Amino acid sequence: MKYIERTHPVYGNCLFIDNGILEIGIPLEFGLRISHFSFCGEENVFFEQPKDMKDYTTEAGWKIRGGHRLWLAPEHDNDYYPDNDPITYRIEKDTVILTQKADPLWKVIKEICLSFDKDRVHVLHRITNIGQEPLTCALWAISSVAYGGTQTINFARRDDGMDPWHRICMWDYTNLGDPRVTYTRDQIVIRHLPMDDRYKIGVGHPYGPVYYENNNTVFVKHFSVLPGEVYPDANVSYETFCSRHMMELESLSTLETVLPGQSKEHRETWELLHKS
Repeated sequence: MKYIERTHPVYGNCLFIDNGILEIGIPLEFGLRISHFSFCGEENVFFEQPKDMKDYTTEAGWKIRGGHRLWLAPEHDNDYYPDNDPITYRIEKDTVILTQKADPLWKVIKEICLSFDKDRVHVLHRITNIGQEPLTCALWAISSVAYGGTQTINFARRDDGMDPWHRICMWDYTNLGDPRVTYTRDQIVIRHLPMDDRYKIGVGHPYGPVYYENNNTVFVKHFSVLPGEVYPDANVSYETFCSRHMMELESLSTLETVLPGQSKEHRETWELLHKS
């Protein structure tokens, strides 16, 4: 494993980690974010927000910035707290633990733990309730990927069944006839196009990982789905958002109450493939 701090032209001082196969970049001057994920020496799969971009910003100073972030669901104004303070990191064996300054609105400590496994990276998200009240939430792992690619969401499939197994929810601005999107028996395919219309759906039982293919790389996002458990946002375990500049791949944990002093975790595994 190689660890080096160097300056990024947009994100300032960053920690870069690579194992000779994959490379990850983490901004240290704000966050929590993972701004870069790629094969070593190749193009970033994540969206990078230009410094002068006015979209995805708030008057209070929050910026999307791009990359991967940890939010709490259901979506709340608290999610837009300007996380502009430096983060800290420590290395324990082969795991890098990133810690954000205490969130004064949610009253949680957020952490992301990264460990490399050959051509995969295990990503553990954790919150700890440091407030005085119970907090009912789900962990929301959001990956903003670069424009121009195609996402594939597969459905868990059964041979038959009398009850409705699949669940798709939509937001007020979502057009189910959006030309970027194709629905089939077994999957949803979303192509990123430079359109101003926003599109967002939630899916109850996606099957296996989701895929985002862009240029010569396929980003594979693995996460667990627990049938029968309660999830946020009309009980969906996965959501996706699309706009002119990017697409977001968003997995969710179960919806639970975290007592003061307790923690809750949510795991993903990231994989990159070269298109054959």
